[in-house]
Amino acid sequence: MKNLIGSFVVIAVIMAWTMRPSAYGFDVYVSNAGTDAGVCTPTAPCATFAYAFTQFQTPGVNGVIRVMNAGNYGSVVITHGVTIDGGDMASNTVNIGLPVASIFRVAAGTSDTVTIKNLTISGINGIGGNEPSAIAVTSVGALHVENCTFVGFGSAAIDFRATGALLDMKNVTITDMPNANGVYVANARATLEHVSISRTQTAVLAAGSSTVSIAHSTVNGNASGFVAAYGPTAEIHIDDCTMTNNQWAVVAGQGATAYVSRSSLTNNVIAALFNDGTSHLISYGDNRFASNASDGAFTGMASMK
Repeated sequence: MKNLIGSFVVIAVIMAWTMRPSAYGFDVYVSNAGTDAGVCTPTAPCATFAYAFTQFQTPGVNGVIRVMNAGNYGSVVITHGVTIDGGDMASNTVNIGLPVASIFRVAAGTSDTVTIKNLTISGINGIGGNEPSAIAVTSVGALHVENCTFVGFGSAAIDFRATGALLDMKNVTITDMPNANGVYVANARATLEHVSISRTQTAVLAAGSSTVSIAHSTVNGNASGFVAAYGPTAEIHIDDCTMTNNQWAVVAGQGATAYVSRSSLTNNVIAALFNDGTSHLISYGDNRFASNASDGAFTGMASMK
């Protein structure tokens, strides 16, 4: 009899676990027809990122918020690891209202990983000067941004100020932010691959003690393309990139260093290379220049090993 009762207890525990609400699982869902109630299942999705994020009851679980269709899902403060997946469907979240906050504000732990992917995110180009960034990060272990498009923000598409953390970007488009930075990295590490940035104030800025590596990417029609500045240990590494129709393609300032290899610098309207006289522009000797108002000059050569 005791064994039978024990068996029933075990079965009841298993059933309770397998039938638990999705809030204790890994996936929650948002929809433009959803309601911020319940536990955000596929058949009863919620309406905002903020409410969906509250459904992860265990901070150590890196759950997934899945976007079911295009809509405005508001902003969210991310305090632990999570994946937000737009679902490859041109999902859209618009930052509306004044004053406004960054859509994704990441203040997670230094061992947490946050992934934002498959989203199109539109801003309002800083109307009234109140709009910050699509993604603003103050602390995290790593942020992965994949297959996203950012349009029309007033400060930056990605403002990454998590000291010592890693920003990883792949297949990202940033455009139409004439008074803003595309990607701002301060005192952190970043890798950008297959990124296209156009019509910004500065496409990519490595600041402070940052090390930023960029490969197979394009900057077109920006005031400044790739910039390393605001600290003598700032470095930007540019490999196999196209820099065209910018005012300046590569800029090094305040003692920083820019390394350029296998890249094309064409049709830049003030200078392809700019150095403030205290900084370093290093070539591997395999870059191509054409039709710039001024090519500028490298300050040194790096050997290929």
